[in-house]
Amino acid sequence: MSAATHDQHHGFDPDDLGMPPVYTLNLSAGQRSTLEWLVSRGAVFDLVSVDVEETAFDCGTSVSTVYDALGRLESLHLVEHPDPTRYRVNPRYFFASNPEIRRLVGEALEAPRITPDARAAGPRKLGNAEARRRRTVKAVPDREPE
Repeated sequence: MSAATHDQHHGFDPDDLGMPPVYTLNLSAGQRSTLEWLVSRGAVFDLVSVDVEETAFDCGTSVSTVYDALGRLESLHLVEHPDPTRYRVNPRYFFASNPEIRRLVGEALEAPRITPDARAAGPRKLGNAEARRRRTVKAVPDREPE
């Protein structure tokens, strides 16, 4: 993270994500199940292809309910729809739903930067196994029994 980026986040309040509580959005059961279906498929982290028939089957709803749900979720900006078949869940929803992770991200943004010291720039120490491989075996003269 550059210094400029770090300065932008100074004073970050993880509890102020600019998102109303989900319960105030009056989501239908179909919209909630479609949203959770997207989350369970990894749409918080990546764009996910949505086959509406598969989604309807998994959610126990009709295809039209899934289309309606996706449309409403998109209009609320709970999901992004950058191309015809793929969706991504708004990260604000994820962080609003996971206060422990939200707190951890807030702490990470406020924590001091980790700065390498001179030792970090030096050569790496060999691990024990590698050091043993590099050792040479010297012959020990046989002793005569006394």
